[in-house]
Amino acid sequence: MRTKDQYLGYVNRIGRISFGILFLWLFLAPIIVCARYDIFPSLSAYLNASIGLFLILTPIALSEIISFVPLLGSGASYLAFETGNVSNIKLPAAMNALKLSGVEPGTEEAEVLSMASVAVSSIVTTAVVLLAVLLLAPLEPVFSNKLVRIATDNVMPALFGALILSFLVGSEGGSVEVKGQWKAIIAPLLLVTLVNYLVYPIKGIEGLAILVLIPVTLLWAKFLYKKGHIRVVGGARA
Repeated sequence: MRTKDQYLGYVNRIGRISFGILFLWLFLAPIIVCARYDIFPSLSAYLNASIGLFLILTPIALSEIISFVPLLGSGASYLAFETGNVSNIKLPAAMNALKLSGVEPGTEEAEVLSMASVAVSSIVTTAVVLLAVLLLAPLEPVFSNKLVRIATDNVMPALFGALILSFLVGSEGGSVEVKGQWKAIIAPLLLVTLVNYLVYPIKGIEGLAILVLIPVTLLWAKFLYKKGHIRVVGGARA
């Protein structure tokens, strides 16, 4: 039986190897295609197409790593970031599994449970995508239906609306109960609203906004905790 350190060492070693293979494949696939068909883009075209994406996606990636990894744990983080759809599928799956099990993020139990839930989510997602590809042509009339398109356009708002609602009405945090945790969103919500409507629209720089709001939220929550507006009590679950 492995110890905790042996387990984490094994997970990190496998994760680094798998990430290396992933990055190698991501770079080799377009290079092989371009070489095969002699369609290499010019350097100027490459830079024009990539710089904008780099500026937009880099802050988003950094903010997701900073905010998601402590919640997911090592194994689940490697698996989630390799398979994608972290914020809209993998993270909610892991957080829901922890909540239903009464396990607090950051614990040894959470490490194992998060990885298992993300693995199952990845398998299910792959199976659904494969099924959708096979049925794409037969179901094309269904996918193009106006009502179905309205539903698919609102998947993300519905998902994050459910997560926010559970945060507002819930108070469990693993082995403890957090009273007044909803107050922690007041300052960042007001800040991002004022900046978006009075200073500069944040559309296109959401990742940078998240990076700024993470320390704001932490400092505001700490202030409320010291003032007694947010309280942590034990024994939320029997």
